[in-house]
Amino acid sequence: MKSNQRSVSNLKIVKGRPALVSGSPDQNTSAPNDAQPASNELTSQVFREAMSCVPAAVHVVTTDGVAGRCGATVSAFCSVSDDPPSVLICLNRSTRMHSTVLQNRVFCVNTLCDGHENVSDVFAGRGDMAMEDRFSQLAWTPLATTCPALDEASLNIDCEIFSLTEMGTHSVIIGKVLDIRMREPGDSLLYFKRGYTSVST
Repeated sequence: MKSNQRSVSNLKIVKGRPALVSGSPDQNTSAPNDAQPASNELTSQVFREAMSCVPAAVHVVTTDGVAGRCGATVSAFCSVSDDPPSVLICLNRSTRMHSTVLQNRVFCVNTLCDGHENVSDVFAGRGDMAMEDRFSQLAWTPLATTCPALDEASLNIDCEIFSLTEMGTHSVIIGKVLDIRMREPGDSLLYFKRGYTSVST
């Protein structure tokens, strides 16, 4: 039986995308569609603008340990696996939060609810509030790693660092989940097109 799988020998990588080499029998030779929108030059600004069009849940990541207590607002968070339970976060390597998490080797993801816009702003550094003052405005409970878990968050995921990969200006940090705390479903806080919105869960 003839296989319909395309040989990898007919492929090459062009600007990070697979494309057929010239002369391949499967190569598309049709004229470009004039109705298609023009591509933007891929700059950092264009990329940030594109990512702002992706609705993202808002989280405050906290840590505590030998390097002290610290927290920061992040949207770059997702699950990795359920066996073992694991998640990832992305942190800018130039930030205090990055260095503190790496020294403590633990972190807690606190997913914010609708109405927590001020919490997000404070931990994003707006207002230049001292770190301890940011924590003192809210109620926290330490979980398995002793990281502060926000009592009003819809979800707390307590982790120890499993691995770290550097990419550009950020580190992709995978955490092995040690503890989880959930509240009843409610409206989740989202960040979309550089503004807050919410969705009912």
